[in-house]
Amino acid sequence: MVTSKRTRVVGAIIRRSNTVFAARRNTDRSAGGLWEFPGGKVEPGETPEEALKRELREELDIDVSVGRFVDKSISDVAGVVIELSCYTATLVDTEPTSSTDHDAMAWIDLNDLDQFEWAPGDVPIIERLILTLPETWAAPGPTR
Repeated sequence: MVTSKRTRVVGAIIRRSNTVFAARRNTDRSAGGLWEFPGGKVEPGETPEEALKRELREELDIDVSVGRFVDKSISDVAGVVIELSCYTATLVDTEPTSSTDHDAMAWIDLNDLDQFEWAPGDVPIIERLILTLPETWAAPGPTR
């Protein structure tokens, strides 16, 4: 019996007016050259919300307030099962200006989300996000 390694990761959907923030992964990383909602691995003992805040501080040098759970996807990347949970997030102070893990960053118009090449785990999130706009941005609900 073959068991795949499972990695829990989180992503932030940061909205500004009619745009969301996304970043393109460095080409030397898995899923290099593809766009994603920034975030990273959930470490043992961390809640998803704590992991998201830590990862965004480390990668983008920003602080966020984590909001509601949006959606989850499961994908297989090079034999590793990636369980991605995305949350809304609000910038606490400054916008990101550089990244340790990405070679490009952009505020993408909500109507143009399908024009970018997304990392495998983000694709189902993007598809559902497009279908549920603007309901996704309704009042906060419970997180998962």
